[in-house]
Formats: sequence, C-alpha cells, structure tokens
Amino acid sequence: MITIQGVKKLYKTGKKEFYALAGVDLTIEDGEFVAITGKSGSGKSTLLNMIGTLDRVTEGTVLVDGRDLSTLSGKEVANYRNKTVGFVFQSFYLEPSYTVYDNVELPLVLAGSVGKRNRARVEEALTAVGLLSKIKEKARDLSGGEQQRVAIARAIAGDPSYILADEPCGNLDTANSENIMNILAALHASGKTIIMVTHDPEDAQKADRIVTMSDGKIVADTKNADTAPQTATA
Repeated sequence: MITIQGVKKLYKTGKKEFYALAGVDLTIEDGEFVAITGKSGSGKSTLLNMIGTLDRVTEGTVLVDGRDLSTLSGKEVANYRNKTVGFVFQSFYLEPSYTVYDNVELPLVLAGSVGKRNRARVEEALTAVGLLSKIKEKARDLSGGEQQRVAIARAIAGDPSYILADEPCGNLDTANSENIMNILAALHASGKTIIMVTHDPEDAQKADRIVTMSDGKIVADTKNADTAPQTATA
C-alpha cells in the first residue's frame, strides 16, 4: 500500500519559488489501477517521481509498504527502484545497440541475478507483451510501439509490486496506444498495482480510479465503477 501524507515539493529558480506539490494526501491500495491526470504543470509527474524516489519531498511523507521513502539510504533506494517498482516512461530509454533480451535483462543483472533464471524471467516478460519473437533483435530496429512494449517487459521482469507509468502512450499513435493500455490492463488483472500519469482522458478511463490534479493539489478522486467522488484533500 502507498500512503502519501501532506506532501509538498518546493522548487527554487533564482529568487523565485513555486510548489509543484502543494499538500497532497493520497492512499493507493494494493491491486489498484490508478490514473493520475491533469493539465501540464499540475504536479502529476512530480507526484509519481516521489513514489519512484526519483525526487524527494520538501515536506510530508511517502510510505510504501510501511517504509518512509525519505529515510532510505542510497543503497536502499537503489534496491527499492530495482525490486519494488518498475518504471515505464514516455521516452523508452532503451539501449539502442543492445538486443531486446539484453535490454530486458539489464535490471536483473544490476540486481545481481545471472544465469538461466534470467533467461526464464526475460522470456516470460516478453511473452506477456507479445514480443518473444523479437528477443534477438536490436532495440533500434523496432517500431515505437514495440520499443515501449520492451520497456514494459523490462519493468516487469523483476516482478515488482508497483508499475509506475509516466505518459506511457505519449509518443505513440492510436493503435499502439491501445495495445499498451491493453497490456497494462492485463498486468492489473494479474494482480499488479498500476499507477499511470496521463493527459489522455480515454487512457485514464481504462483505469479503475482517476485522480485529477491542478496546481499541485488533488481536486478530484473518482472510481470509474460508480463515478462517485471519494474524499480528496485539496
């Protein structure tokens, strides 16, 4: 479970200051598929970065499975990113000269895993995204949609508890976007917790809960099943 309490993030540019997050309270239960939406600059990606430890809070706490992320050491942060969360970004961040296999295996190797077990995990992840047949191809030779599917396979190869997806369809056409959303929905159905940032209302509707942000605050929190607003702290 993820519990976000009173989180603020202050940025300073010269003499100017602004809050990217201005007091956010949010709880995400295990097994949920949550879409975080809002206009550019609303704070949605900043919030995702806090959960992923890509940035640190100025004030407040982010608890993941009871752990306060601000108290983690550098080694613990690396371990958390490698084993607890899987990242999917708008830009695929693949190594273009590596094969699909090597790209998907990379986080496993960084975690100290080697050998036949890696092969099985990579093949399982690629099967989940429908790209096992591309296992020997170079990443640079794939289409954009295929590269994003490889990125998802890389994210899930280590069997993380949480998938953090930041605009996963932002660089894709309609057909490939639909494919990616179907993969995320299947991962959710298998029990994964999905937290997805998106500006696309259609993609957000694929989640079972939509959190809307504006000016660094949560302004709406709605379950798709009944569209009934939940309690949200602005």
